Amino acid sequence: MRPAGMVAGSLNWDDLRFVLAVAKHGSLSAAARHLRTTQPTVGRRVVAFEADIGTQIFRRMPGSLALTESGIAILERLERIETEALAIERTISGRDAGAEGVVRVSAAEWFCARVLAPICAELSEAHPGITTELLGETRRANLARGEADIAFRFARFEQREVLRRRLGGLAFGLYAAPVYLSRHGEPDIGAGCKGHALIAMRSGLDAIADLAWLEKNAYAAGTVLRTESREAQAHAAVAGAGLACLPRYIGDNTIGVARVETPLSVPAREIWMGMHADVRNTPRVQAAARILAAAIRKKSCGLDPGGRPHKNA
Repeated sequence: MRPAGMVAGSLNWDDLRFVLAVAKHGSLSAAARHLRTTQPTVGRRVVAFEADIGTQIFRRMPGSLALTESGIAILERLERIETEALAIERTISGRDAGAEGVVRVSAAEWFCARVLAPICAELSEAHPGITTELLGETRRANLARGEADIAFRFARFEQREVLRRRLGGLAFGLYAAPVYLSRHGEPDIGAGCKGHALIAMRSGLDAIADLAWLEKNAYAAGTVLRTESREAQAHAAVAGAGLACLPRYIGDNTIGVARVETPLSVPAREIWMGMHADVRNTPRVQAAARILAAAIRKKSCGLDPGGRPHKNA
């Protein structure tokens, strides 16, 4: 076996994406789902890569793989190589002759379902040669690695190579089912919502405005459910499980819940669209971004409405 870092001349760099997927997701099965292939295929490609570089980069454990010291030492360099290779691919694909092909769009699951999916009809009619792939994931897609062509987020993109555009605001509100409020009464924000139950986002996620608001203003309430899914929160609220802090676009359009008036408004967020600079001149990405941005702006009254009470009970 060659010393760590000695690379064979026959190194197959196509195996690199399998290695990085395992490093990112922590297991062969999770990497296979991400790459849309089979677990044995991922395993074979990882073993082949290790054989090529002459060192073991993963430590096998029951149900997972962890990077060895050698793997940790070369991971950053492998990521840089992948980034450069993907940049070359984006440059080449940017010379497409027309607006056709696949456009991958990443956003929160609820935003894909409620906001972006209906816009796809307009996009398809204007550009029938474009196939839109909606990636509704809690993990943010990496634009530099080509995991998506266009991404929508509720915070400003910080990467310098990402072209970003602010599309408007995203208002939030506190919601509950009438049957829940009849049992527990209106929440007293001044008393920390004592005696109430909360339906909230998982606290392990990145900083989320409404989660921080709940922790500050509903400190005396108990938490009955934590979930990454806004749709799951809404369904739980409809069933009477507790108070849920939801985007107004979900809460105001969900039958069976009412928005609860609060003396302190839930902080609003911003809707940002981003794409990597390398794909900005790709016709299919340009066409999709233009239609998606315009349609989202048209929905601004629903995404960021005024402070009027709204009930769907």
